[in-house]
Amino acid sequence: MSENAFGEELWAESIRAKRRRLCWTQNELARRLEQAADPKTRASLPSRASIVREIRYHESGSHRPGPVYEELYRRVWSAELSGPAAADPELPDDCLTLAWIVGRLNQRVDRRTLLQLAGTTAAGLSLDPVDRLVRALSGTHKPDETTIAHLEDRTRGLHRLEEHLPAKALYPAVLEHLKEVTVLLESGLSDENRRRLAVVAGESAVLAAWFAWEQGDRQSAVSHSRLATVSARHASDPEIAACMSGYRSFMTGGDTIKSIGSLQTALAGLSASSDPATRAWLLGRLAEESAKLKDTATAKPAIQAAEEAYAAADVAARPWTCFLDPGRFASMRLTVHSRLRDEDEVVRAVDEIELYLGPETEVKKLCVVNAELALARYRLGDVNEAVECARSAFAATEQLNAPLGWERLDTVFAELASSPEQAARDFRSDYAASRPQDEQLSLH
Repeated sequence: MSENAFGEELWAESIRAKRRRLCWTQNELARRLEQAADPKTRASLPSRASIVREIRYHESGSHRPGPVYEELYRRVWSAELSGPAAADPELPDDCLTLAWIVGRLNQRVDRRTLLQLAGTTAAGLSLDPVDRLVRALSGTHKPDETTIAHLEDRTRGLHRLEEHLPAKALYPAVLEHLKEVTVLLESGLSDENRRRLAVVAGESAVLAAWFAWEQGDRQSAVSHSRLATVSARHASDPEIAACMSGYRSFMTGGDTIKSIGSLQTALAGLSASSDPATRAWLLGRLAEESAKLKDTATAKPAIQAAEEAYAAADVAARPWTCFLDPGRFASMRLTVHSRLRDEDEVVRAVDEIELYLGPETEVKKLCVVNAELALARYRLGDVNEAVECARSAFAATEQLNAPLGWERLDTVFAELASSPEQAARDFRSDYAASRPQDEQLSLH
């Protein structure tokens, strides 16, 4: 095995790491190897199932790839992990500049576009709004419309990056962002600009609380959560407080009753004119948690109300709902109906999700959506498809070390225990060997 392909000593780990970085299942990697082959080589390759088996051998270290597979791997890695995409997606050079660019786009950003943008920022793009912000912070330039709009764009971008990058990469950037907002809030501002910065502080504090929780830092998570609530009050923006309560519904250490309480608090804080996307998300979460308890009387009306709100929603209206595209919303419906064992609705949700799920789907979506698809496929009787979905979710969750992904995969792991199929047993074995043992942190 050449050093260029995998590294001389850690070739098995290198194959596995590259595949997981791309969030591919072993079946997807097998398909890519087939595509990379010239016609003569392709004709000599074994079946897709046999290639998958070879990949498993290679990743386990029990069989070293021969010259044919070595060349195919080299071609695949060269095509997918070269150019702008070669930059480590976990550690962009300048998260704050990248967030500003992403926020200005005012639309979802897929993984390939994100990496291209990261390459642009690494090339040293000069940004006038950054210079203006530096002058404002140093006291040589009073904060104006452009400076504050820059911070608002950056806040939106940080929320969008959350779907792609791990907390350890983004958390320091969010803290730096909050520090700059704090300095500006201490300067002389008009009432309207002060209100806008209070909104920025609240929207950013929600994200900081989430990142602190993901990294197991309870004290910081509580502190940022309190900041979000205070900012919401000073900005007269109850949607920020509702969003924070929605996030806290995940931060209960698995206590479903406390999750439901947080969501009821969040919904009670909204008015009739509140953002429909935020309402749809919170109602969907209430339906998900109620369905855990098989509380059909709460779960079904909640998911129906969520669908009605979502039909009128603009997911770009607030930074925290940028993730709620049709595929992700369909996954919430899937979660609810799967937990309630409503097979017809499960099939409908699966079909809708698969219209939107593709190779450029945001990494964090893959953690959750593919785990839910795995459960649905297994309950519909398709073990092999269930395991493929579970492995995709597993790869994405390992990449981000996302607590939300581990929680969903734990359910898949438990469910697959009843299957006698070798694929299910193999997945459970791989998962048990890699699953971090950290307990889920509770803020309640």
